[in-house]
Amino acid sequence: MATFQELASKYAERIKAAISSDGFSSRSKLSPQDLRHSQTLREAKLIKQEIDGLVYSQSQKALTDADKRSIIEKIDGELGLPKNIQKSYHIVEAASNDDLADLADEIENILGGRK
Repeated sequence: MATFQELASKYAERIKAAISSDGFSSRSKLSPQDLRHSQTLREAKLIKQEIDGLVYSQSQKALTDADKRSIIEKIDGELGLPKNIQKSYHIVEAASNDDLADLADEIENILGGRK
């Protein structure tokens, strides 16, 4: 299995590609409706499912919740979300919980709409 950082980098690239594919930019003001059928939402949900299914290659044991949290936090870091604005729901968790308002805020932060 790749390192947590390597996984986070690959996942972050997929999220960036989805954001770009949806045409979101630093000028975008996103609403939950903008995300409802977006590639970004689909990709973030898929990544969350993949993280939940990760196992260690040698032991074949599932990652602990702390390990999963570490990968998710590294994804946020790769996406440029400073710790002081990371919410209790990270981007992939907001997507998997269908919390589209939080997801819209996170994407705006990624795109440079940080306050």
